[in-house]
Amino acid sequence: MPLTDLPRIQPHDLDAEQAILGAVLINATALAHAQEILKAGDFYDSRHRDIFEAMTDLAGTSVLIDLLTVGDWLDRHGRLDRIGGRGSLAEVLTTVSSAANITHHARIVSDHAIRRRLIKRSTTLVQMAYEKAPTEDLLREVERGASEIAAGRDDRTWQSGADIARETADYVDRARKQGKALIGIPTGFATIDTLLGGWQRSDLVIIAARPSMGKTSLAIGSALAAAHAGYNVGILSLEMSSQQIGLRVIGMAASIDVHTLKTGTLRQEEWWHFANTAQEFEQLPFWADDSTVLTVEQVAAKARHLKATKGLDLLVVDYLQLLLLPGAETRQQGIADASRRLKLLAKELDIPVLALSQLSRACEQRPDKRPMLADLRDSGAIEQDADVVLFLYRHEVYVPDTDEKGVAEVLIRKHRNGPIGDRRLKFIDRFARFEDIEP
Repeated sequence: MPLTDLPRIQPHDLDAEQAILGAVLINATALAHAQEILKAGDFYDSRHRDIFEAMTDLAGTSVLIDLLTVGDWLDRHGRLDRIGGRGSLAEVLTTVSSAANITHHARIVSDHAIRRRLIKRSTTLVQMAYEKAPTEDLLREVERGASEIAAGRDDRTWQSGADIARETADYVDRARKQGKALIGIPTGFATIDTLLGGWQRSDLVIIAARPSMGKTSLAIGSALAAAHAGYNVGILSLEMSSQQIGLRVIGMAASIDVHTLKTGTLRQEEWWHFANTAQEFEQLPFWADDSTVLTVEQVAAKARHLKATKGLDLLVVDYLQLLLLPGAETRQQGIADASRRLKLLAKELDIPVLALSQLSRACEQRPDKRPMLADLRDSGAIEQDADVVLFLYRHEVYVPDTDEKGVAEVLIRKHRNGPIGDRRLKFIDRFARFEDIEP
């Protein structure tokens, strides 16, 4: 029999598992440290799983954890004989003399559990591949499995006041040394940077507008500016193809209208300018995904994959209302869940997530059609989850002969960690490009 066909024992460390259980018996407070890292299912030995579950349940009812109470719990739940009786329980729980290394032992057990899950997932993938499952199903299973395993591992613990103070001091010191308003990822617009300090990590930013106001152009222009500044940018567009994004981005940067690019009717000098701009764009850390049917879970999986393989500093989702909402009883409930998950994704990956959103028609029924927070479509939860809510308004959309032609108003109506206010940008319709207005 080939060596590769021999059955192999899955990764585990029984000594570390016993050390954790014994430590809890010595010092009940050690259980909290273990619970930050472990679940009962992470234990390899079924006896250890039952004992840890008993301890966890007893702690939740404020019962003292000792040999008697753990044994009684196992007996009441029909598991005492399964672990070998009270003698076996005593043997497991009396092999440790200190609780000092509980966190280290918990990480060992957690790491082995992750390895076992990876082996299980990989075995499933191998079987699917041999059974000639569709390639797309295989790739989805890879992403889904990796994201589920990663999501199950959360080693972050409570931070002390000292740790928080040091991190805060470092942040403020970096901002002071920069000597300017920009402390985050550049938005591409100086007038917005002065108010927001750039896009901030862990923030969910909602960019909302009625159709034709230019929210996609604003987001793409901002993403392009971030990429030029060296930040890794990802755009998930449920509305445009990658080719359409390319036409928008390169046309915007080269000052060539999209219609000219689509029809190929470029003058010689425009062709050279286009070719140079395209070559420059090739070098930017800019990625686009044009999957037209996505759930928020798939958005998260794609973002995690990009973060792990290429790096990701800024994510744009265009747009919120186009996400699939499986299992939601109402559209409002589905959008609320999606916005919450995008906020959690921003926090998990430590990146700003720019989520574009439609507005309800209510604003068009008012004499002053500038949007308000109440106009956010489908769910008030969007406002609650967002760290920044930015509305885009161009008066010329409603009044074509206005004196404000080519002017866009950026209305920042929520800013969790700073001031709100209004800013004005120039909009060059021909190139679908926003610019700062020169003073």
